[in-house]
Amino acid sequence: MKFLSLLHKKLSVTFIALIVISLTAIITTSVQAQDGTVYPANAAEVSYAELDSLPDFRGLWFPAFRQVGGDEPVLIGEALAKWEVYAARMAIDPNFEVPETTNNCEPDGMPYIMNFPYSVEFLFTPGKITVIQEALMQVRRIFTDGRPIPARDELDPNYFGYSRGHWEGNTLVVTTIGTQPGQRLGRPGITNSDQLTITERIYLDEENPDQLHLDWTFEDPKVLAQPWNMTHTFRRDRTWEQLEYICSQNDRHLLDSDGQTLPPEEIRN
Repeated sequence: MKFLSLLHKKLSVTFIALIVISLTAIITTSVQAQDGTVYPANAAEVSYAELDSLPDFRGLWFPAFRQVGGDEPVLIGEALAKWEVYAARMAIDPNFEVPETTNNCEPDGMPYIMNFPYSVEFLFTPGKITVIQEALMQVRRIFTDGRPIPARDELDPNYFGYSRGHWEGNTLVVTTIGTQPGQRLGRPGITNSDQLTITERIYLDEENPDQLHLDWTFEDPKVLAQPWNMTHTFRRDRTWEQLEYICSQNDRHLLDSDGQTLPPEEIRN
């Protein structure tokens, strides 16, 4: 009985310790990269007047298909070897899908959140721009209140990373780090490392204000021999609103163990 009592006490202490560790991890993650400073985006007193001087990004923005530009990536190391394998496979089989996520309901993350073939919406508030991607109802936050970019080792890598932006005239310039490794970078078959830095320049067309330009620069010393530049164009629609996108309610495109989409008849069987 003494043995059982002692064992019970040890298990109780261990269980409590695990709870404390878990709570500490949760709290640490939730306040990640915070130093106690209340930045303007969350300040008790703010002014919305400054928003009146910013460009009008309202409405929904849809990617303009076949309006993608830029240069070719110069890949190195493992990224190059992986791309060559996938490129050879795609050349043989045009239906081959590059394995990217464990299922088609998992977000592809940053940067693909910005050029999914669905609408994007920008919400401006003091010190912060919130980007809402209709596909999977993904949400991304760009802080524009002057807060510093944390060091990489202070961040918990995640799908969308940590984004800080500022305005250069009418152009929104955004720097993003902290995206988790292995996400699509520019095109299927190329993925980022933990050293990726993304720079975006987002601006309205000078001649057509219902056209939005997004210029990317990808820098990743483990993947790219030099910065890779890409451009995307979007068209505005002021009459539509985004709809709910609950992937799991209509997930008809399941993946097999090789990352290939199963035909509907195989899912039914």
